Amino acid sequence: MKKTECIRNLGIVAHIDHGKTTLADSLLAGTGLLSPNLVGSARVLDYLKEEQIRGITMKSANVSLLYQTDGQSFIINLVDTPGHVDFTGKVRRALRSIDSVIVVVDAVEEIMAQTEIVIRQALMENVHPVLFINKVDRLITELKLDEAQIQKKFERIIKNFNDLLSIYGISKIVNNWKISPEKGNVVFGSALHRWGFNLTIARTKRMKFSTIID
Repeated sequence: MKKTECIRNLGIVAHIDHGKTTLADSLLAGTGLLSPNLVGSARVLDYLKEEQIRGITMKSANVSLLYQTDGQSFIINLVDTPGHVDFTGKVRRALRSIDSVIVVVDAVEEIMAQTEIVIRQALMENVHPVLFINKVDRLITELKLDEAQIQKKFERIIKNFNDLLSIYGISKIVNNWKISPEKGNVVFGSALHRWGFNLTIARTKRMKFSTIID
């Protein structure tokens, strides 16, 4: 903990019910701190009794995770924030202690009102946002979309995300922060089912959406 250069404060923000806390559960399961079978139901970072009863995050909470890459260890302080508009102020306060933030967007509902608010808040606090398009499985199992339709949905979400960066961000910063699958800062997946990938991973593993749909 004394090596501050090896510490990262990472937040998760989203519109309500887009999967923030489920993503936190999934990441905890990936480290062995939570049974994979409890992802989505444990809601570990919803530690208040009322949060568990109401099924929404009302207060920011964090957990520290150890991440190792290329022989180097990092401590990731993962911060889950509220998604309901009534707790917007708490999100803003949490963002002041965060280096970067994962913006979770439901692939079915796409960018919603609170999504826009948290993106604006992140930019106001100079926090670098990246995009996780969640619940991709629903496009396949519920909406029965084909590969072309799914791709159009993703393109629309990414465009709308970047449009918000342009509206609320400072040009000289935002131009470098705009997201693109080519940059590797867009992840597609399902927090509940514990899978996700960016374009780099897809190319390495020679993955195609047609394969995922099948």
